[in-house]
Amino acid sequence: MKRYLAGDNTVYDSISDLLSVNAVKPWQILAITFTNKAANELKERLSLMLGDDANDIWASTFHSCCVRILRRDGERIGFSKHFTIYDTDDSKRVIKECQKLLDIEDKFLSHKTILNEISRAKDSLITPEEYCNVNQGDIRLAKVGECYKKYENMLASADAMDFDDIIVNTIKLFNENPDVLEYYQHRFKHIMVDEYQDTNYAQYKLTAMLADGYRNICVVGDDDQ
Repeated sequence: MKRYLAGDNTVYDSISDLLSVNAVKPWQILAITFTNKAANELKERLSLMLGDDANDIWASTFHSCCVRILRRDGERIGFSKHFTIYDTDDSKRVIKECQKLLDIEDKFLSHKTILNEISRAKDSLITPEEYCNVNQGDIRLAKVGECYKKYENMLASADAMDFDDIIVNTIKLFNENPDVLEYYQHRFKHIMVDEYQDTNYAQYKLTAMLADGYRNICVVGDDDQ
């Protein structure tokens, strides 16, 4: 793994080095950024350098990359190619419905607290069952676990994912379908991740799985953050 400190180099510079020095095809490169703005800026700079060939580079956020993968192969884990992505308001609506079904009053356990706990669990790749097992001795967290289970069932029934599920379900897809993982490992010979210090466990796991094919990974991070 090659590692740069922020300010010393950039993902753009790394891609430029690869294409100018090594016999690397644009479609063999995956470049991950943390914001859509940064991804769009990277695409614009690559277009100036490569012209139409820049379109073959996957330059996107973690979530955009995963959505692209799930649209192609999500049926392998029970989702249609046209699954819905729930935003914050959608998730809030479903959680409130879960609270009503489970008789959990918001003043005892707010929908915001429940959503935050579920999000933290997903970032750590903790399933509803694992969450319930770990927290069965805590009354409030045990109720969160019940909501987590109900919430996931309701999302699945609606052919929907929330924002955190996009990465979680991509990892699930790879774990349950080694041929799909192998396809992307073979495709992406070079992987680059910007703002690496901000990655959570799920993002780290996804990156590690993809990079395990060729083990050519470059990360750009800031030790002070």
